[in-house]
Amino acid sequence: MEKVKKNEQITLDELTEEKANPVVCLGKTFESEAQRRAYFTEELRRRLPELRQIEGFPIGSDEDILALSDPPYYTACPNPF
Repeated sequence: MEKVKKNEQITLDELTEEKANPVVCLGKTFESEAQRRAYFTEELRRRLPELRQIEGFPIGSDEDILALSDPPYYTACPNPF
């Protein structure tokens, strides 16, 4: 990992730059981490109504739960994956 010089500025684009390598997650291949995250976030969004029936489901809006999650690795509710 390269060290940043004291006065060197890094742009947001450089920090979030996606690699051209495909991402494989749970047997599915995605072009990028962003695509993987979008796919599994929508899958989690679709499953939230049934997950809300589980005892101990957190109190919060769907958007809050989705914002705190990185599905399928981590979800701020019972993990359906």
